Amino acid sequence: MKPYPTPPEGLQAVSAPPILTLTLDRSQRRNSLTDDMVLALIDTLEAASADEEIRAVMLNAAGDNFCSGFDLAGRAGDGSRPRPGSISRRMPYLVNRLIPVMLEVQVPIVCAVRGWAVGLGLSLVLASDFAVVADDARLRAPFTAMGITPDSGSSWLLPRLAGVARAKQILMLGEEVSGADAAAWGLIHQAVPADQVDAEAAALASRLAASATVAVGLAKVLIHRGSGRSLETHLSDEAFAMELSSRSADFREWAESRRQGRSPDFTGR
Repeated sequence: MKPYPTPPEGLQAVSAPPILTLTLDRSQRRNSLTDDMVLALIDTLEAASADEEIRAVMLNAAGDNFCSGFDLAGRAGDGSRPRPGSISRRMPYLVNRLIPVMLEVQVPIVCAVRGWAVGLGLSLVLASDFAVVADDARLRAPFTAMGITPDSGSSWLLPRLAGVARAKQILMLGEEVSGADAAAWGLIHQAVPADQVDAEAAALASRLAASATVAVGLAKVLIHRGSGRSLETHLSDEAFAMELSSRSADFREWAESRRQGRSPDFTGR
């Protein structure tokens, strides 16, 4: 198993099998992300994917806001200007790794969101498997209003989740979306009152952690790969995934529970 990294300042990681909880903890900066936090999230999610005891990941944040994006002001530091090409040099190793990792790891990710989810923070929400969001939360991709273009996969995720027209509203017009509207548009799993976010997200994470982990993880893989493959290739992928899942202990437990007339007790194997 890949060892878990020591969390940097601004990120908490608590492994309490079967759930790993990741908490953004820079409330004084609206939980904006630093380079070290992004790298740690990547390494921690990869380690969780290889950890046989972890069956779900909870991603949440301290304070009143989920995440205000990347901390560009903090990166500026001493005010010196980087060499030309800094963005294209940095991004392949930072956010351009984080979002694919979130989509590819077979362990399901539940995101709990209150307050602002902006820029990279919005992409974290969109890349999670299930996002439970306060109905009065504020989701925004402010890139064009700043004179720059979208990053962190937002222009790939948004049209796939909400359609091209909605994506243009958010990315080209820079319109803010409430949690309630995000749920209505299909951007997120569920919108609830702010004081219910933590409980609803925890219940969902627990439900996933008690499910047939092999089958759930392979279903996630099929969902994310399907949009870029032909039907014939996807049907072959489905057959391969069914072959694997049908050999799992959880499938055998389901069959045994049916014979015994009881609910299955999945162990994630």
